[in-house]
Amino acid sequence: MFFSVTIYYHTLQRLFIVQEKYRAAKENAESALFQLKETQQAQMQLIQRETMLALGTMVAGVAHEINNPVSFIHGNLEYLHQYAHDLLNLVTTYASVYPNPDVRIVKALANSDLKYIQSDLPKLLNSMQVGAVRIKEIVESLSNFSRLNEANYKKADIHEGIDSTLVILQHRLNCDGSNGQPISVIKEYGKIPQIFCNPRFLNQVFLNLINNAIDALISKLATLAPNIDETPTIWIRTFHSQDNQITISIADNGCGMSEDICRSIFQPFFTTKPVGQGTGLGLSISYQIIVEQHGGSIKCTSIENQGTKIDIILPIKQVENSN
Repeated sequence: MFFSVTIYYHTLQRLFIVQEKYRAAKENAESALFQLKETQQAQMQLIQRETMLALGTMVAGVAHEINNPVSFIHGNLEYLHQYAHDLLNLVTTYASVYPNPDVRIVKALANSDLKYIQSDLPKLLNSMQVGAVRIKEIVESLSNFSRLNEANYKKADIHEGIDSTLVILQHRLNCDGSNGQPISVIKEYGKIPQIFCNPRFLNQVFLNLINNAIDALISKLATLAPNIDETPTIWIRTFHSQDNQITISIADNGCGMSEDICRSIFQPFFTTKPVGQGTGLGLSISYQIIVEQHGGSIKCTSIENQGTKIDIILPIKQVENSN
């Protein structure tokens, strides 16, 4: 009996030692996992800031370089319009005073097609004016998107941020459709107030989501193009969802996702894109910006081969953040 008790005692001691080692190992593993998550979050924040800063710097630089010559052209078009008007009036006056000009002038008038110039030149100048104004609007949108010289958190117009993001992606919307067909964007903006936010970070969210919608439309067109007869479309809606909240909904009729994928898309480094085409950070960073930095929520609903919708809910009133 003494031998049995001794064996039991030693066995129990070894069991306690194993349990203590297991507890210590578990604590170490949990601590390492926590540190890994913290490091991952810090890396994501760094990537987010560096990406947005680099993009904003590039966009601001392009906008600045375009703005100077366009301002020069736009400012001188008014004078050109007046000069052309005066010259055409002068020619008309000469024609009325000298109805029978020299034969050389007759030949010059025939070669120049003066009547057509008189009717087309004002139209040409008006078209140039419209183009110059459009370029200035694009430059303004680029500057609004970058927002490098503004405070991090401020009252901002969400619609302005979405519109400037669409300008950045206009080349993809125009060229990435099936057989050259552009992707249609339908904006249904509600009457929403400005909200306290970091507009530069929100613009990054809009850029990620709309880029993903374009990718989903391209994927669907590449696999099902002969069997579908619908316009590739992105819908962007904004509305006052509650007294203290607004909702931004971005939907597409692209390839969609399964429920399992839909539940995982906001996880860091999760991606369904081929190697080299996606990092898996865009949506996780978007989640972090909306949820952790702005106190909002983001939700995905999707049906395979029918489309995806992302709903962003943001509070209208937000306590000022020092970030």
